[in-house]
Amino acid sequence: MVGKTERVVLVKGGANKWYEQAIFIVNPNTQPENMPVDFVAEAEKIVNDFNLRKIKKRAPAEVDRRAELPQKNESNFVTNFLMIIACIAVAAIFAFGVMG
Repeated sequence: MVGKTERVVLVKGGANKWYEQAIFIVNPNTQPENMPVDFVAEAEKIVNDFNLRKIKKRAPAEVDRRAELPQKNESNFVTNFLMIIACIAVAAIFAFGVMG
């Protein structure tokens, strides 16, 4: 909650920035010499760190989804081979039936 003793720093993004504004609510115990000199750089650093954390959280889920994909292995080869033989057999039966 913003009280009377808290200091607020409002940084406007300007026309060439991707953000409209950033708001810092400064801890009342913070001395001016301990505050950053460039609030714009500080705001961009905070947002970049936030975005990196979001990307890192998403990455394991994407890896998990890739692990769920069927892997190429011997049983897939056998299944595909049997499907090809079955198709050839059906085609041969159909061809003999049409000719006969």
